[in-house]
Amino acid sequence: MLILPNVIVASSTATTAIAVVKPTLFAVATHRHRRRRRSHTHHLAQTVALAAKKKKTIVNTNLPSGGKGFGRNTAIIVHQADEVDDATSTTSSPIHAHLVQWLSSHPNTHITSKFVIRPSTLGGGYGGFANNFIPRGELILQIPRELCVTYDDVLHDSTCGHVFQSIKNERIPSWGMILIAGWIAKECVIAQREPSLLANHNNVDASNNSRIKHNPYLQSLPWTQGGSFSQDHILFWSQDEVETLLGGSKAYADALLIRNTVDDAIKRLADVMVSIIIHDSRMAERSSQSDRRQLPATMSNDEDEADIRERYSNAVKGAFVISLSRSFAEEVEYDNGTTIEVENVLLPLIDILQHSNTPNTMLESYDDCILLRARRDIEKGEELFHQYQEEREDVIPPHKFFTRYGFIPGVKEPIAELLKSKSDLFF
Repeated sequence: MLILPNVIVASSTATTAIAVVKPTLFAVATHRHRRRRRSHTHHLAQTVALAAKKKKTIVNTNLPSGGKGFGRNTAIIVHQADEVDDATSTTSSPIHAHLVQWLSSHPNTHITSKFVIRPSTLGGGYGGFANNFIPRGELILQIPRELCVTYDDVLHDSTCGHVFQSIKNERIPSWGMILIAGWIAKECVIAQREPSLLANHNNVDASNNSRIKHNPYLQSLPWTQGGSFSQDHILFWSQDEVETLLGGSKAYADALLIRNTVDDAIKRLADVMVSIIIHDSRMAERSSQSDRRQLPATMSNDEDEADIRERYSNAVKGAFVISLSRSFAEEVEYDNGTTIEVENVLLPLIDILQHSNTPNTMLESYDDCILLRARRDIEKGEELFHQYQEEREDVIPPHKFFTRYGFIPGVKEPIAELLKSKSDLFF
């Protein structure tokens, strides 16, 4: 089982101080910690096994020196929504344009006209950029919490919330990652099986009315593009590849730990989730036949069930990569002021930012929204960065950056070549 050390939060009189932890597989700039208060009497002895990407302590009343975490304060609307009439002004990528349109349809979303999406200067995907000068402290993005993927979405799902609630209650290792990954995997498999849902992510009104609440966001994630859940990550390596390339390396034990954790999650979830997906498809078929607006979905023989099981298993692997590389871990402080629990959350659009050990943005968390601000003056043309984790051996060594986030900061050489040459980064 993959166990990370407990999160230690420094004592502070400021209720806004929080520590942020990113999921351990992909610790890019997506996992943050927030602190919020709510009533709870149970004290947790340890945090999630697979932690979020970023670990940082931030006090929201100041401009912080670290850049990955964020704290949660009381409700606030810093900026009313900017209308985005043409999302192509923000990005030329159709997938991200649809995401921007969906986010902008919410009245409390703010996307500054100075923010654009382009291929990252680091390669391997997209990133956020300043297309004009952004002064220190200026608001860049404001994303309503209800558009984020949270534990509330998972635990209140009428079809499977009880399953995930049981996992949470058991406090099995990495239960937080299992909640987020297991749930978005189910949502994506359902969307893939229904062409109308995939088509509707192009239509903001239809997406808002879709029973797949986060469909435009889920469709924007790189692991769903092309209909495949496969990614370039150790979770998709064959066992022979793991033994041949990682055997004897510093990364070997961590890679096995991660793979075993995900395999255990699939075994725990597959039966019930396959049944839920089949039931959902049958209900969709009946609905389409009654209103004649859709072609009926083909469903329900042994071959279909086997196909769904394989799809869901692969989707869980992909979802773990997404959760570990793009999710934020927030600290939730309960009303007694001493009980702190870590919760993972996916933040649409914010999670597109790449990692840097010297980030130029910072996060603030409130009950109703997440804010992204400039932590220093940002010049026109600069890429926007978060800090997933501090690049220190005692925080996260290079080989764990690879096993958890899928890359090593500053390393351009193919990882396979480094492993074959027995690089000091791994051996």
